[in-house]
Formats: sequence, C-alpha cells, structure tokens
Amino acid sequence: MMKKSSLDEFCDMIDTYGGRDKVIRTLCYTTKLACGLYQTTNPDLSKKLGIFSSKMSATRATLRLLDDWPMLQHTMRYGLGHKEPDRAMAVMGVLANIVDNIYYPVEKVCWLAEHRVISVKEPGKWDTASSVCWVLSIFLNLLR
Repeated sequence: MMKKSSLDEFCDMIDTYGGRDKVIRTLCYTTKLACGLYQTTNPDLSKKLGIFSSKMSATRATLRLLDDWPMLQHTMRYGLGHKEPDRAMAVMGVLANIVDNIYYPVEKVCWLAEHRVISVKEPGKWDTASSVCWVLSIFLNLLR
C-alpha cells in the first residue's frame, strides 16, 4: 500500500468535523498567542493576528450551532457512566454531560443575540453563563 502524502493526510483530517475543528482551534489559539507576543514589538501585526483569531473563534462558534444534537445523543449513550472504571469517573462524566447540555443552548442564545436575531435583556449575563459552562466542562473533563 502506498504511503499517503502530507496533503492527502491533511485533507482527510479537515474532511471530518473533528479534524476541521482541531485545525481552526489551533489557528485561533496560535494567532491569539502571537497577537500577545507582538503587541509591543509590532502593534500592526498584533492587531491583524487578533482580528484573525477572533474570526476563527467566531467560525468555531458558528459551527457549534448544531452540536447540541450529537451532544444529546452522546449523553443518552453514556447514561450514568456504568462503563467507567469507577464511580468517581462516572459522576464526573455525568456532571460534564449535564454542563455540556446546558452550555450548547446558552451559547446558541449568545450567538443569536450577538447577531441580532433575538433580543435578550442582559447579554452579558448570558455570556458569563456560557463562559462558566465552558470552564466547568473543561475542568470536569481534565479531572477525568
């Protein structure tokens, strides 16, 4: 069997949702880091990198608009975590799933409000709730 070229491997990766998200996430965080590193030495470049990072972040948020359905499916399949090696892992898995299932609709409200599709009284509170869910999800998954 012939070895795949780097181009073939890259295209195979970005042909999947998960692979594409990894590339976009890497671009987002790499340019965000570079933005900070160049802030004093090259402010113009820093600004451009910040804009690019922001656009990549917005792209990821848009792509996540339909993620609540696969998350719900994952949660239903996971159940109460009976396949986990111990009870602590199962509890953290269930809690992470609860947080994630709250996060997606909250993020959707934030996105819709940001794009003026809907009006919310206090968009800052929705953004805070979204951030809290995001941090809790990362924390619980790191603990696991």
